[in-house]
Amino acid sequence: MSRRSNGLVAVWAEAQRQQQRRQEAQRRAGEQARRDQERQQRDTERAMARMQRERQAAYRRQREADARRRTEELEARMAELSGLLADGCRAPAFTPAALRRPEHVEPFAPGRLAVPVPMPDPSAYQPQGGGWGIGGGRRAQEEARARYEHDWHAAQAAEAQRLRQLEDYRRQYDQWAAGQLAEVRSHNTAVEDLLRGLRDGDPEAVVEYFSAALYATGRPQGFPRRVRAAYDPAARQLVLEWELPGFDIVPEAKAVRYMYAADQDKDVARPVTQRRTAYRDVLAQSVLLVLHDLFAADTSGALDSVTVNGFVDDVDPATGRPAQIFLATVSAPRTAFEQLHLAQVSAVECLTDGLRGQLSARPDQRAAVRPVRQPGDVGGGVVTHGGEDEPDLFAMDPIAFEGLVAELFRAMGMQAVTTQRSGDGGVDVDALDPDPIRGGKIIVQVKRYRNTVPPSAVRDLFG
Repeated sequence: MSRRSNGLVAVWAEAQRQQQRRQEAQRRAGEQARRDQERQQRDTERAMARMQRERQAAYRRQREADARRRTEELEARMAELSGLLADGCRAPAFTPAALRRPEHVEPFAPGRLAVPVPMPDPSAYQPQGGGWGIGGGRRAQEEARARYEHDWHAAQAAEAQRLRQLEDYRRQYDQWAAGQLAEVRSHNTAVEDLLRGLRDGDPEAVVEYFSAALYATGRPQGFPRRVRAAYDPAARQLVLEWELPGFDIVPEAKAVRYMYAADQDKDVARPVTQRRTAYRDVLAQSVLLVLHDLFAADTSGALDSVTVNGFVDDVDPATGRPAQIFLATVSAPRTAFEQLHLAQVSAVECLTDGLRGQLSARPDQRAAVRPVRQPGDVGGGVVTHGGEDEPDLFAMDPIAFEGLVAELFRAMGMQAVTTQRSGDGGVDVDALDPDPIRGGKIIVQVKRYRNTVPPSAVRDLFG
């Protein structure tokens, strides 16, 4: 009995040891799993933190790059303003040839109408085993011949239709080409009449020609183009008033910096004295460039002198009412002006000292100068271009603006109608161009934006 009892105890003890080993193994496995999970969690958190830092760094780099780009744009704008006169002197001079239009008409291009319709090939219809009269069943031969004759007649009909369409298209083209050529010749005849009047010293012709010269020359964005002029044939003098840019043409900001702590851009203000100096220089350059453009365009010797009065539309500080405020004035003899090397001069000194003109000492405060001579003093007809009779497109009623766009298409010889207003941002004008070269239906969506057109406005056309 004693030995048997010892055996049972031994078995029980072994079972206990096995259970303890299993429990210990499970405990160790649980701890290992917990440590693995904690390590994985730490790795995940470190990876997310690293990704967050990388995103923040990329975001910061992008914002800093945007700030640098805006700063570069400001610097480019100032370089454009400071080089206004030098760039203008390098530009080609306006000549009478610029007014003429070449007698060129787009050549006749019938496209696919010029390609004959291919006739069916009899060999492609022969039944297997031989030609029309030998081999094969009679029924197969008759069916093959019937298919061939059907396709041949269809091809002949298509070819006849092509020839009719080609003839009709050619007739339309000839009418269009004749109209285009007649329009060009009529325009060139009017140009020759204008140039004849210019050579004869006709005041109206002189003003029209030199107004065209001023409008043909390039100016930076934001520069106005408004002129009021008269010609004194006795003195061979052109007297004009030319609109100058306002003080806001010179950027207020000198640079843009990204403030990381506040997550915002900060404009670095341009010193007021620097803005004032730059603005006076821009005004002087503008006046000198007008003189340069006019004398350079005078190939017929119509001008012995030019008087330019530069003005801005602003509020008169003395009356508080809108007025034309003259900020610069000069009367330049041709002989004196041609001795200048404009690309090398200091614009302000050249205008005030070299040409004895006047320039406002504080144009930013609208301190006016007295014009030397104004177009109304000439005694002849005064011509105005770009005046207040031109509508402000941004202030125009939306319906009237759509009507204006439709009228522009009608002026180009098209049929145009405005659609019913629905407010859905869709099509506003349907236009049909009868031109045989470029003709077709034109879908117009009328929008007004001062800045870049957003992509959503373009997507509206696709519904």
